[in-house]
Amino acid sequence: MAKDLTLKDLLQELAEQRNFDFRGYKKTTLERRFRRRMFQLNVADYERYGEYIRKHPDEVNHLLNTILINVTEFFRDPPAWEILRHEILPNLLKSIKPGHSFRAWSAGCASGEEAYSVAILLAEHFGPRIQEYDIKIYATDIDEDALNSARRGEYSLDAARHVRAEWREKYFHGKGLLRVNREIRRLVIFGRSNLGQDAPISHVNLLVCRNVLIYFDSPLQKQILSRFHYALEPGGILFLGKSESQLTNSPQFQRMNGRWRIFQRVTSSPHNDERPAWRDEAVNMREGHGPRNNLELESVRQQHRYLMETLRIGVLSLSLDDTIAQHNTAVLTLCGLAPANLIGKRLSDTDFVIRIPELGAQLQATRINNESSRFPTRLKTGGEEKLIEVTIRPLLDDRAQRCGTLIYLDDQSVQEKLQTTVEELESTSEELQSANEELETTNEELQSTNEELETTNEELQSTNEELETTNEELQSLNEELETTNQELEERTKELDQVNSVYAQTLEKIRLPVMLVNQERHIEFWNQMALRLFGFKSKPPVDLTIDQLPLSESMRSMLIRRHRAVLVKEQPMVARGQDMGPRYGSQADVHFSLIPREDRTHNVLIMFEPQASGGVAPAKAAKKKKR
Repeated sequence: MAKDLTLKDLLQELAEQRNFDFRGYKKTTLERRFRRRMFQLNVADYERYGEYIRKHPDEVNHLLNTILINVTEFFRDPPAWEILRHEILPNLLKSIKPGHSFRAWSAGCASGEEAYSVAILLAEHFGPRIQEYDIKIYATDIDEDALNSARRGEYSLDAARHVRAEWREKYFHGKGLLRVNREIRRLVIFGRSNLGQDAPISHVNLLVCRNVLIYFDSPLQKQILSRFHYALEPGGILFLGKSESQLTNSPQFQRMNGRWRIFQRVTSSPHNDERPAWRDEAVNMREGHGPRNNLELESVRQQHRYLMETLRIGVLSLSLDDTIAQHNTAVLTLCGLAPANLIGKRLSDTDFVIRIPELGAQLQATRINNESSRFPTRLKTGGEEKLIEVTIRPLLDDRAQRCGTLIYLDDQSVQEKLQTTVEELESTSEELQSANEELETTNEELQSTNEELETTNEELQSTNEELETTNEELQSLNEELETTNQELEERTKELDQVNSVYAQTLEKIRLPVMLVNQERHIEFWNQMALRLFGFKSKPPVDLTIDQLPLSESMRSMLIRRHRAVLVKEQPMVARGQDMGPRYGSQADVHFSLIPREDRTHNVLIMFEPQASGGVAPAKAAKKKKR
């Protein structure tokens, strides 16, 4: 990674290595969310925050919770849900017969309140006969924690404040914590999905996505709206949040209620908008409505050729057998080909397939499903690399049969080079737009917060009086603390003396003594114990009793008795233990329980040599010589 890590670099790393892609979110919003999390961690810049994430993988989840503001509740904006209930759903559901399916999708469902709100409206509409219908409500979100909470279906009373009292009794149970009834929970299917990357759910009749798109930049918003259009059935309903206005002039959706952002998918012939002008001309000729003479026809053709040459986009028209029927100069220039007339040549016989290797495979893919294909490619022309977006669109006749292919190339390199400049120029505008959208989103929260602040203000006034009284008490308490501090200093000196006496007492004991904690670490040795095990001074590292230079059976005995003393909280003696030739013959090992101030226990282990054995290795050696 570079030394000066930018937010863009960090987002790229998170997308590639952590599978969390925030690159489509608005830059200003991300900067605020990242700065908030970095402030909580006391991290100064993106470089150090990137290092923190690499050392703490769980931090990605905390960052996700900071970026995703899961502000939702049951029937948020009640007037909007009333319109959905009384004006939209009756028309949408009137054609649904018993046995038929109805599919809804709550995109960006957060903790699930909106998905369950849809389920309640459907339960109210169908009543006891709801079991006769195939009802499926899909609820997706990128936040796994929120999805787990949604699956439980447990909510506070405040989250259900807009739920009617009779519905609360009918569809919930519990008092302090409300839980959605099982019959409603069974209608909703929760799953993880990224709106910017994953495929949409198809054949949806109702799509609810409220106050989610405002966090994305314009290109990602358009991409998601295109996926929503694909997901909805003809005539399906799209229910957005009141802060979202992306579909005001969209030809794909018809506005049902502008104030509450309720739209209907426009149903139109899939080929009418894409039919080339030359095909309409041929139809008119067959029907007798064509140009009145060749002069007019030649004029139209000349205008068409002039238009083709005027376009900066490269255009390549192919017949059914991939023979080039028409092209303009721009397509040759973009591909770095010399000016030539390629009309009548097969595409495979030209340098187009050499310059764009993906062209053949993409062209073949469009033949399978007769759908358009779009892909980027990079071309080097004159020592300069260009980013070209290639679009392949099949040409269909009136019977929806393929009669040719239209290929056009759009130079995106200029936009790519100017992207940084454009972002800087639009930074202020984006910040204002983002702030405006967030202000609209948080307006309701501020209203409720305002009431809380008024209440808090009164509490603060009374608290201020209490603080003045407390201040006086603290002054007197401070004097008491000073006196107590002096007493503590004196007690500390006494404790130091006691500890010194305690240590000296253990040192004076003429038997080897060790103090072992619950984790079997040796906290204290006296000099006799150090000499017993061959140490001249205290080891530089903490040892455990299973690391002592003893036989395997002796170490096992020490571990078992140590554990037994801690469990039974009673002293024990292991008599006649064979210490090995190095330490003498046999010894009695005493285990005593020593309580600690933190309510744990230490074990005092003391080795007492038997009369026939040696006291220490040195004495045992002297006896052998004699």
